[in-house]
Amino acid sequence: MPSRSDVVLEQLSELKTDLGALWVALTKDPKKEARKERTWSVLAGIAGTVAAVGARRVATRAWGVLTGEAPPAPGQQQPPRQTAA
Repeated sequence: MPSRSDVVLEQLSELKTDLGALWVALTKDPKKEARKERTWSVLAGIAGTVAAVGARRVATRAWGVLTGEAPPAPGQQQPPRQTAA
């Protein structure tokens, strides 16, 4: 059988959890939180797009410097390779 102090500690722990949940429910607006999450997703998407475009430009310049020729166009087909038979 648990002692009185153990029961009191358990009850206080449950009260702390309940008060924490109540505080969140009173102070957080679900619509505002959803809007913040959507805004963050859009911002992260834009940053990813900008980074991809920048990386492609850097790679294009590096290819030109390293090989002295223009990089292959995306979708440009490579000639078939001859295999030694």
